[in-house]
Amino acid sequence: MYPVLELKRVSKSYKNRIAVNSMTFNLYPSEIFGLIGPNGAGKSTTLKMICGLTEITSGTIRVDGYDVKTNFVNAIKNVGAVIETPQMYPYLSGRKNLEIYANFYGKAAKSRINAVLDMVGMRNRAKDKFGTYSLGMKQRIGIAQALLNKPKLLILDEPTNGLDPTGIIEIRSLLIQLAKKEKIAIIVSSHNLTELEQICDSVAIINRGKLIDYKSMNEIQDMLDVEQKVCIKVDYPNFAAKIIYDSFGIDSDILGSSIILSIEDKDLTKVISLLLSRHLTVYRIEKIDRSLEEFYLDVIMHSQNSTSVF
Repeated sequence: MYPVLELKRVSKSYKNRIAVNSMTFNLYPSEIFGLIGPNGAGKSTTLKMICGLTEITSGTIRVDGYDVKTNFVNAIKNVGAVIETPQMYPYLSGRKNLEIYANFYGKAAKSRINAVLDMVGMRNRAKDKFGTYSLGMKQRIGIAQALLNKPKLLILDEPTNGLDPTGIIEIRSLLIQLAKKEKIAIIVSSHNLTELEQICDSVAIINRGKLIDYKSMNEIQDMLDVEQKVCIKVDYPNFAAKIIYDSFGIDSDILGSSIILSIEDKDLTKVISLLLSRHLTVYRIEKIDRSLEEFYLDVIMHSQNSTSVF
């Protein structure tokens, strides 16, 4: 299977500042790819370079095999994007807005208006003015506009920003449907890690313009499962934390009457035996599910203390 999107050692500089530094990754059909990192990490700049909205300083970006710098027209015809907030005429209907955008793409796009409205679940509200839509409905019409040219690659920057829980769930379901049923490759930049964990097949973590980690969600979950977090409710938690550290070198966080520690299954029995041997009462042992958020924070904290580049 050939990648829909290829970035190879892509960089972007502004005078004396490097916004993106030698970025490399691929995105494949039907894949939902999360791009995450702190504010100012280079996420939006990367998306804008893919769309041709910002010039590439060095490196290569290919969409469906076409180089964005040397063959922009053929590359961009395979891209649909919603960068930040969808830009529409508020006093026109959703359908009329789509008709205006379809004029830029040609006859084929005009014939797809009903189809894309059906894809995003807005056929019944297409005659309403855009300005009357909820945030979630505006995002849906924005995505419909991005689908008019039948793209192989869909780029979304913070698609759930400002949405209520219902709107977030609707957008989540829509993206999964587009990827799996329409075979569209989707790249999503978001700070909502809980949502990305539920929809993404893989994620890339960016910090200070560098790609510092790039893994499938299955790989991330396997890593998190190796060393689990356990909450142990015990009397005298401060004493319990001290003897665990003195005996095994394992750090514990204290939360009320509980201690929380990262530990492998093979060591948990030893810890419990130690506590009981010191006549401490263990009231409850509970495994804490680990998440993409924890993995992200671990990677970011490690990158702050390392000069290595992924």
